[in-house]
Amino acid sequence: MGRIDEAVAVLVDHEGAPTLFRWREKDYQVSSRPVRWFARAEWWAGERAHRGIGSGVLEVEMWRFLATADGSKTSFELLHNSAANSWKLLRRFE
Repeated sequence: MGRIDEAVAVLVDHEGAPTLFRWREKDYQVSSRPVRWFARAEWWAGERAHRGIGSGVLEVEMWRFLATADGSKTSFELLHNSAANSWKLLRRFE
């Protein structure tokens, strides 16, 4: 397990949970119920928040689940930054 930290394209269901993501030209179908939690953003690594914006910019949504591509199941951890509407693959557990 290592930190990957790469942007990915993600499809979500009506509740915002990942159902499929694309990483390195391969589609991964989510095959377990995704677990969601919130974590602190790496505030020191990003752009400075504009004055008057609340503390919500310091929190990011995290997701962990099993996903399948080519028949093998692997556990992944994704970060969703709702303020920027961006997704990153943080970790792949083998």
